[in-house]
Parts: sequence; structure tokens; C-alpha cells
Amino acid sequence: MSLVLGLDVTVRAVRGAFLRTTLRGSTMERYAEAPLSQPSDGEELAQALRSAIAELLEQTTRPPDQVIASLAGDRASLRVIDLPAGVAKKVGDVLPGELEAVLPFDMSEAVLDHQIVARDDTNIQVLAVASPRENVANRLRELQEAGVDPRQLAVGAACFEGLGPLLPETLEGRTVLIIDIGPDTTDFCVLHDGNAIFTRTLSGGLDQVETGQRGLLSASLQRTLASYRATHDEEPALILLGGETAPLEGARKWLTEQLGLECGVVPLPDAEGTDPETRPMFARAAALAARAIDRKKRLDLRQGEFASRAAAGELRRQLRLVAICFGAVVLAFGISLFARYRVASAEHERLTQTLSTVSEDLLGDETTSAMRARELLTGGGARTDPLPRFDAYDVLEAISESIPREIQHDTRRLVIEIDDEGDQGRFEIQGTVNSIAERDQIVDAFESHRCFQEIDKGPTSTTAGERKNYKLVVGIACDETKPRDQEGG
Repeated sequence: MSLVLGLDVTVRAVRGAFLRTTLRGSTMERYAEAPLSQPSDGEELAQALRSAIAELLEQTTRPPDQVIASLAGDRASLRVIDLPAGVAKKVGDVLPGELEAVLPFDMSEAVLDHQIVARDDTNIQVLAVASPRENVANRLRELQEAGVDPRQLAVGAACFEGLGPLLPETLEGRTVLIIDIGPDTTDFCVLHDGNAIFTRTLSGGLDQVETGQRGLLSASLQRTLASYRATHDEEPALILLGGETAPLEGARKWLTEQLGLECGVVPLPDAEGTDPETRPMFARAAALAARAIDRKKRLDLRQGEFASRAAAGELRRQLRLVAICFGAVVLAFGISLFARYRVASAEHERLTQTLSTVSEDLLGDETTSAMRARELLTGGGARTDPLPRFDAYDVLEAISESIPREIQHDTRRLVIEIDDEGDQGRFEIQGTVNSIAERDQIVDAFESHRCFQEIDKGPTSTTAGERKNYKLVVGIACDETKPRDQEGG
């Protein structure tokens, strides 16, 4: 749980919105205001600001965990720039070159930040801010001397983008114009679906109204609205007025007459410290506080040398928790790795035992080595091949190879009998040749084969064409001592 203070400092008052954030959401806890006197010199101004902020902080139950403040819009330049979609990841590199020609100060002495506000397939729109380092340094020094060190430093009219996550029912899916007429400037911000797509800070505010120059302010507002309409298609549905003039019904009617849009007030959440009539005066403070509940990238001038040390300090304070979390992650990874190792080890033992059993049964040699099993398999194993060593197909091949090619041989009958082991058997062949001499050549070829034994020559007869029918019964018993290169005729 965290308490966030959105701090709005004007020349007349200091206003604050205290927002309590939790893992489940956020609640506006209190609005607070303290008058700011106008001393004559800088030292007295710092003391007046310190006193006003101290008075503001006394109105809450405990000090805030972080403060979010802003830099006045007339101290920076806010612009919307169109860039090719291909540079979306390198906007920070190309932005200085795009801004250099249009800014009245040296880019090398400026603080830059940006956020992408719209995109399509070919282009992106970037809301960019640039402010001289001196302006940022002076603002931070003023606040730090007053006793607060803001975590973020928003800028000008872009502050009101923080209202997006705070007022989703009012802003979601709509285009709304937010106006804050301050003592000497006027902020003009167009929010589309809660995101800032156009921002301007105009010279002149209540000072022009109070001196009878209301027409100048009206002309500035009308020109700004026309400039927006010339570059954007989204037409604002209404005006929401915030700041010091928000409680004045006459101010709302005047804006409606000048800009042709219905004007209401910023509908801030209810909280202690204010009433419905004066609550819209805290629009900027509430928008600043609500930046803490939004994960989107927002414009922040605390960049580079001005980066917040509070974030680094908070990290150091939480270093023990970070170390514990890191240790828990490492321990969980170690346990997971050990569990996987145990599963893989058990699977390896099971497969090794299976390999041992199968290699003994089929290859005749018990082994637990996959390489040894492969050698046994490709080498025929350590024992007799379980398949028949000399089957009927081998007999057919041997007969075919043994009969000389020059002999015209016709097979009339062939019967092959061989046992399951391929060790013993016989075959009977009845064929027709041209002469008894040719039959004897076949007999000689059979006798030379290592698996043909005990050839029994059966009777012969003469055919009508003077050819000779013969019959042979040949025993099968492979002789391992007879060289294999003697097979065949």
C-alpha cells in the first residue's frame, strides 16, 4: 500500500490530491489546499512555499510515499510530431534532429522526453517535450528546498493525461477537451480515450479576464481549437473545466459561447477536504497523483542528470527483499532441475535394463552400451542368427546359379524341404535337358556348393523331342569348412 501526493503549485495556492494505491486498486483519500503568499524576493518565496507545503502535509495522516509534481507549460515546448513507423523503437535518437529547427533554445542544453500517442501501418504520432535544463533544475531546486523531492516531473497541459485511469467512465471512448484557466496561463489539452493527443499552454489567463482583456483569451482559445481541428479528425464532445475557474458557472457558460461546445467540470472522485463545488479545482493535482496507477509511459522531465534518486533509494531499501526473491527463484529453479534429473535418471536406468535384456536374448551378449549393441546388431550378433541360415529362397538362388547358362533347362517339378534352423533338409528337382551329359554338368555344379550333399540321381527318360527328363534328390546340409567362393557353377 502506497500514498501518492499529486502536487499542484500555482502563484496563489498549493493544492494536493492524496491517492492511496493497493494491489487491488486505488482510492482518493483526501484533497488539501494551502494559500501561497507572494513575498518580494527569492529567499522569502522559498520559505513561503515550504510553509504552504508543510501546511498541506499536516492535513494527511502520514507523509506520502512519493510526490508527483509538474513544470509550468510556458517553461517547456510540447509538440506533436509525425514520424515513419519504422523509427518507433529509435524515436529518442531521431527526436533531437526533428526538434532542433523549431525550438528557440539549443538542443544540447535541453531535457527531452516523448511518448507515442497514435500509430498506423505507416506513421506514428509522437508527443514530445523539450525544456531548457535550467528550467528543470530551478523547478526541482524550488521543490527540494521546500521539503519535497518529486518522483516524476510532468509538464504543462500534458499533466491532464493522468485523468485517463482515474475517470475511465467519463473519458473512455470519447474525445474531451480539458481546460484549466490559471492565474497567468491557460492549459488546453485534448484527451481521446483518455490519452493526450493535443496540448497547448496559452499566454494569459485570469490576469486577462481581471484586466478586461477577455477578448484576447477568447481569440487564443478559438485559434487553438481551430489548429486542433485542422490536424485531427476526432471532434471533442464536450469541455471539462478544471482549476481555479471551475466553480464559476459564468466561466463555464462563457467557454460554451466562445468554443461552441457544452462545458462542464472535471468529475473528480469524492474525498475528504473538499465539496462538490470546489472539488474540480484539484483536477491537476488529481491527474498528477493518478500517474502512479497507470503503467503507460508518460512524459517525465526527470531524465538523465535529473533522474529521481528516490527510485534508486527505494530499490536500495528493498534490496533485502529483492535478494530473498532472487534466492527463491534460484531455489525453485534448482528444485525443478533436480526433479528433472531424477526423472531422466530413472528413465535411463529403465532403458539400460531393457537394453541389457534384449541384447542377451537376441544378440547373445548382455550389454548396457548402446554402441556395443549397435556393433553386435550390425555384425550379426554374438550367437547364431535366430533366422534360418539357409532357407528356401537361398536354395532357389543356389539352383539358379549352379545350372550353367549354356544349358537349355526346363524345370518340371521342384520340392524343397528344410528345417526351421536352416541346418538340414532336401530338395527334389525334375527337369528336362538336351542330354545326359548336361544333367551330369548340373550334378557336378550342385556337388560344388557347400550346402548340397548326397545327390541321388534318379531315373531318366526320353521325350518326344529326343530331350532327356531327369530327376535329382539333393540333401541340404551346409558345410562350414567349404569356402563360400566355391558356391555356384
